[in-house]
Amino acid sequence: MTLDFNRLGYVQLFTPAICLIWQFIDHGIWYGAVSVMFWTSFERHILIFYPNLVATTRKRLFIHYIPLAFFSLYTPILFIYLIFLHSCGQTYVTTKIRCGSICLYIDAPNWLQQYDSYIDYVLPVLLIGICSITLLFRYIRQKQRMQQAVTWRRCRKMTLQLVLVSAIYNICDLPAIIVFIIQSSGYPTFASNIWSPFLTRLTLIPSIIVPFAVLLALPELKRKLLALCIWKRNQRVIVPGITIN
Repeated sequence: MTLDFNRLGYVQLFTPAICLIWQFIDHGIWYGAVSVMFWTSFERHILIFYPNLVATTRKRLFIHYIPLAFFSLYTPILFIYLIFLHSCGQTYVTTKIRCGSICLYIDAPNWLQQYDSYIDYVLPVLLIGICSITLLFRYIRQKQRMQQAVTWRRCRKMTLQLVLVSAIYNICDLPAIIVFIIQSSGYPTFASNIWSPFLTRLTLIPSIIVPFAVLLALPELKRKLLALCIWKRNQRVIVPGITIN
């Protein structure tokens, strides 16, 4: 819906219900995906360097499943309340992205708006970059100690996955985050001429290309998809030739 709005300049399918769903996807689901990506980045350190912490079912429950459930559900549940349950009588407009702002950015206290911006978006993206960079350095430093080839390949694969995906997040989101922090620090007009037409749209790119980055980092998945394509191509129906006397 966001891409369609950027293409047309207005909301094509305009109803209050669609506007609410659009706002929930762009806030609740998107911020939830960023939070999950942060936890995945941090968890890679545990899986590679401290595998004994997830060696048993009980440990996996507390170290893997419970944190993953928390980061997956926290932001969507928060924005279910902020978008669907908390109403401020806002007016939906066809010429604004997401039909306008949600109530959080209209009548909520400034501290709550800052909490949402920094805790739900800025901090997770910065931590994704920190976790991926430190993981890469730790992997390079300790690679010589990993004597088993299977262990080395598994760690290399996990590191590559994280570095590719986190690089996309940081390249596309860091410029907007830096400008936002500067504007929040007392310079509200800083880079305002490039904020809306460029930086905010740049943050849309990860949702488009992250799946392809994950695919590139999973060679076994690529082989399965290639085998599936070849199998379908080989299922052509062969019609026997007809001899005409």
